[in-house]
Amino acid sequence: MKNIFLILVCISVSFNVLAESSRQKDSHEHGAAILKMALEGEKLQIEFEVPSESLIGFEHFPKSQSNRENFSDAIKILSDPSRLFSMSGKAECLLVGMSISQSLFSNEEEHGHDESEKSEIHSEFKSNYSWNCHHLDEIDSIGTQLMTFFPKIEEIRVNWISNDGQGALELESKEDRIKGWK
Repeated sequence: MKNIFLILVCISVSFNVLAESSRQKDSHEHGAAILKMALEGEKLQIEFEVPSESLIGFEHFPKSQSNRENFSDAIKILSDPSRLFSMSGKAECLLVGMSISQSLFSNEEEHGHDESEKSEIHSEFKSNYSWNCHHLDEIDSIGTQLMTFFPKIEEIRVNWISNDGQGALELESKEDRIKGWK
């Protein structure tokens, strides 16, 4: 059981590599986000993945000032997980790692495609957060403000794994609590 966290990371990396190699143009769903969560020992890790359209309203290189501001605002919000996630203070959690990536810029220079193909380009944002928690067992739910900050997200598909098992749930509309592992 002690290696659940390591196993989840390995599985996640394997699935991500496999998914990237076989990804098709219509492989993501606008309005839907995926959140993966692992709780083990003193570690809590959350991975969040969402189509750019659902986060910032477009999936192309941000050309206009408005698009650049939306992009910048999204990065600022994703860079402050204390605004996105809340957990019991009794758990005594400390953020120890964070990464944010996006694929908007990887599609900036598409050569040999006509306009109709360019309009089908899909991009997404992905963020990872890691906390060390002195009392992880004090966390029976995690609040999230993702749909408040990003109202184009209509549902979040949550998968979690803990020392006690694994599970899944869907958050819709104004639901703001991730729970079920206890």
